[in-house]
Amino acid sequence: MSAINYPIVGAPKPSTAPADGSVPLRIEIRDLQKNPDQWNLYLLGLNAFKSLDEKSDLSYYGIAGIHGRPYRPWGGVNGDNPGGWQGYCTHTSILFAPWHRPYLALFEQQLYAAVQNIASQFPAESKARYQAAAASFRIPYWDWAATPEDGGYFPNIVGSAANVKVITPASGGKTVTIPNPLYTTQFHPLLPGDFVSQRSGNGTIPYAKWTSTLRYPSNPTSTSAVSEEDQVFQAMSTQFAAIQQNVNILLTDPNYTDFTTFSNHELINDDPGFQASLEDIHNGIHGAVGGTGGHMGELDYSAFDPVFWLHHVNVDRLFAIWQAINPSQYTFDRVDTQGGGTFVIQAGSDENTTTGLAPFNDATGQNYWTAAAASSTQTFNYAYPETQRWLFQSDSDYQNSIQNTIQQLYGGLANNFTDNSNFMVQSAAAPAAPAIKEVAIENQKPIVDSAPEVAPAKQDSGFHPIKGLVHQVKEIFHHNDTPPTTDRGLDLEAEIGKPVENKPEPKAVTYTDYIANIKASKHGLGESYRVHIFLGDFTPDLKTWHTQDALVGTFIAFGKNTTAGDDGETSCGKCKKDAKRDVYITGTIPLTAQILSEVKKGDCPSMDKENVIPYLTKNLHWRVTLADGTEYPRENVPGLTVSVVTTDVTIPVHGRPQRSGVYETHPEVTAGRPAGASA
Repeated sequence: MSAINYPIVGAPKPSTAPADGSVPLRIEIRDLQKNPDQWNLYLLGLNAFKSLDEKSDLSYYGIAGIHGRPYRPWGGVNGDNPGGWQGYCTHTSILFAPWHRPYLALFEQQLYAAVQNIASQFPAESKARYQAAAASFRIPYWDWAATPEDGGYFPNIVGSAANVKVITPASGGKTVTIPNPLYTTQFHPLLPGDFVSQRSGNGTIPYAKWTSTLRYPSNPTSTSAVSEEDQVFQAMSTQFAAIQQNVNILLTDPNYTDFTTFSNHELINDDPGFQASLEDIHNGIHGAVGGTGGHMGELDYSAFDPVFWLHHVNVDRLFAIWQAINPSQYTFDRVDTQGGGTFVIQAGSDENTTTGLAPFNDATGQNYWTAAAASSTQTFNYAYPETQRWLFQSDSDYQNSIQNTIQQLYGGLANNFTDNSNFMVQSAAAPAAPAIKEVAIENQKPIVDSAPEVAPAKQDSGFHPIKGLVHQVKEIFHHNDTPPTTDRGLDLEAEIGKPVENKPEPKAVTYTDYIANIKASKHGLGESYRVHIFLGDFTPDLKTWHTQDALVGTFIAFGKNTTAGDDGETSCGKCKKDAKRDVYITGTIPLTAQILSEVKKGDCPSMDKENVIPYLTKNLHWRVTLADGTEYPRENVPGLTVSVVTTDVTIPVHGRPQRSGVYETHPEVTAGRPAGASA
């Protein structure tokens, strides 16, 4: 079958294109739920899409398989490498973000077609309504870094309802129950030989035997394991503070205005202020959702879990936001001189904005999309709520609006010490993005299952607006005589009704941000592994590590077994080449929010370095687990180094918090311990 059959253009624009150049929006999944007709069509369309013949390239199964297993040509796109290296996906590569953009457009294109088909089947009295809703349908995202309004760090519709209620074309306007297509993917069947069971630690993870995707399998080495969805809620709650801070750092620190640094986690610059990346944050979400042995926690199988698409649309959204605030920085040209490449990218070739993003053909059906050609989301006929350029009169207004939104959504740490109105005054001239339209249908109830919601078992992640914290700034920060910016953090309950007083002019405040840097050989253990960062005491029960109060965050290395001739050898060609050149990867776990919690409890005297550094030296811990959940000696992980760095953040009287971009390493915190820094 020739690849020319599969031109990828994304979902089309509405038949009458708006004069302002606007395109339909990809919106957050919980906002999509507020539009009953589109939500109904989304569930029906996804269910139909997942029911297609798995042998078809354009089925859900076929498209999911592009990301990893079963490592076979898709759409007739054969490899150009003489060695026959397998696999298309560009992880640990500067092409990581741009490669996934046409991949998502392909998924959206096919799901859109399913949605249109279903809308056309409704009876005459409701067909026009559903077709109108279908015309602007786009796939949603899950914003895992923004504080959720409902308090659930994992969407309930994705993790708590095995079945959902929908209105079908044949149900006469009444709801019927169908399997929730967001909850799991049921293989029908799993095609023989497509998946392989994976040896890990003391056992084997039976991917070749499981008949559906699992999250936190009850026993990761048992063929009869079931998902423990409540673990996803708990893991996301526990690690939420670090996730949110990481996104804020990536989008506001001046060190990450360079695309090479921003995009992927391969170690390029050993400077302590260049260790975060979009790919590293993305890895952590895969692990937090999939859990030990779950499909989302292993890249070969992750795209089969329906939450993969919600996750990656958000990754693409953060990529688009970065592009909007760094419009001249989306350039790169990196020569792989050490033998990388993929199934279709020759080792030693350039990776630049004109590199073909195989197997994704453009509208001609004859040429691959490139990073340059796929640079704008509007090329694929979509935008995000933050990237509606057509609403603004100037680029500066547009970028200012986005930067304010970044602070509102992901600046929770600094927001504990400042009144948001101070930075919002800068965007007074910028129009507000339109609210998501809610469609009210007479006599139609929200289309959700009546099953009880699974609430996160642990809501206190150690990071949220801490009552009264702003009044402790004097003691927490510098023990100076004048509490900085106290008038910008008033406890409103105490102030309401009091007469207006003349107060001293507010002053800028600078605080120290504390971050754990992790560096390691990606494939050094021949399998995936995780580095868990704890602050304070934790129990020895490995299965509970991802939900313990002391856990701050988890760094994940998606390593592979590249031993030639071994029956567990990966088919991923890029992985083999990366292992041969011993690729190192990096990541960051922000610590400041957790330290603030410890200060509030009185366990750490203040946020001053002279107090925090000794506190971290005593209380910061890290442990390593393998893919099956067994513990592995830290000192035996090739190249693993955990270190602590600090950087200054200034909150001005007017304007957004500013990160200095200058980082200081504190080797004494981890020196002398397994995988610690060199003193």
